[in-house]
Amino acid sequence: MHAANVALQQAKWSEGLAISDSVLREMRDRIASGEASGDLLAAAVLFRAIGEAGLNREDGAAWDFGVAQSLYSPYEKVDLKPYGAAGSLLDRHRYTNGVPPRSPVDLQDLSKSGGEVTAPRKIKAVPAEYPLAKRASCQQDVVVVKAVIDQQGRTISPSLPTRRDPVLALAAFDAIRSWVFEPATQDGKPVAVGFILSVNFKVRGC
Repeated sequence: MHAANVALQQAKWSEGLAISDSVLREMRDRIASGEASGDLLAAAVLFRAIGEAGLNREDGAAWDFGVAQSLYSPYEKVDLKPYGAAGSLLDRHRYTNGVPPRSPVDLQDLSKSGGEVTAPRKIKAVPAEYPLAKRASCQQDVVVVKAVIDQQGRTISPSLPTRRDPVLALAAFDAIRSWVFEPATQDGKPVAVGFILSVNFKVRGC
């Protein structure tokens, strides 16, 4: 983690990104339990976000920064100045008390505003990758996360409505990141809505 941070502060974006991604994969597979794992995982995700921001991959950077803040809320106020322009890019995606910037209304509230409203419909969903240590110890759970389904049917602005196991929460975030939806509509026009999604982690035989 120290090596990743040093590389990122030296604007070696690809190197810092590769290191943080490697560390993150190893932590996901090795950590079996513990609430304290949330801030460790969040640090690796934050460094990955900074690397992506430095490479001008704003969509990926915004997603990972949102995940980092959801796993470890103090990152809503993390100092990003040491990372220069990459930090400035991420500043636009800071959360406030767990709420993403420019968060759209929920589907229920949209319905109250009038007009014919249709809910998003999932058309592509990659199954979540079950972390190895969790699978081996038969740890099962349903992780509920919230994301915005934008007008193009992409998931953006992830958040965690309730505290869950950090490792499974991260696996859930990684899965829904690539999900694709037919977007919600109001009077036939696509609209962005906040939407609750659930990922079921269940091991056969446990």
